[in-house]
Amino acid sequence: MNPKFSSIVALRNNNLPLFKKLEGMLTSQGFPCLFAINSFYKNHMYIYDATRYEDDSRIYLDIYTQLKFFAQDTSDIDSEKNFYTLLVVLPDPQKTTPSYIEKFIFSFLMKLKEHDSTQENINRADILKEDFEFSLDNKIWFPVFLCPKHISTIRQSNISIIAFQPKKTFDVLKKCPNDFYEKTRKATHHRIDKIYDFNRPFFLSNKSSGINAIQYLGFDPIHPEEY
Repeated sequence: MNPKFSSIVALRNNNLPLFKKLEGMLTSQGFPCLFAINSFYKNHMYIYDATRYEDDSRIYLDIYTQLKFFAQDTSDIDSEKNFYTLLVVLPDPQKTTPSYIEKFIFSFLMKLKEHDSTQENINRADILKEDFEFSLDNKIWFPVFLCPKHISTIRQSNISIIAFQPKKTFDVLKKCPNDFYEKTRKATHHRIDKIYDFNRPFFLSNKSSGINAIQYLGFDPIHPEEY
């Protein structure tokens, strides 16, 4: 089986409507993440369109396979500045309530994990742990969910996606000279503050639980009523 994900350049040539949707999302005033914007403009962004699936029982193995290919293709990034991201485009969720989004994303991650070569399984309690990191085949990923009408402003987009970013990408960026990582992170936080008129919502405040699941979902699952 050959990789099915495509580069952002190939997407522009082969699927211009989807490219335009992604470009519109990433260049909008409401999108704050400078790491993702760099990924797009430096052609380090790759896309896998999973919207065609009618039988969702197949989708998890296929996406797992795409992540495995992607990890293999980016295995040599340990020492170079990069912004590699794999965007998985999904059908829009039926609802965007906190409970539905949590169930959707947690179930998605648990079903991906079922294909893990380590034969480890995870459950909701695991994902809610303070030290939890999502891994496949011992490689750690940061999945970030966005969709139309998401309950959190900075997670609203014109399409539904889960962005999978390898942890080692951030590990490499943290070693870049001139405090590149920290400056980019602070600039992203400033963009977020401007979007929220310098009144951050609960999940971005010091009051939130601070678990990684917040990044996955776009709200704090420990305090789902606060967003």
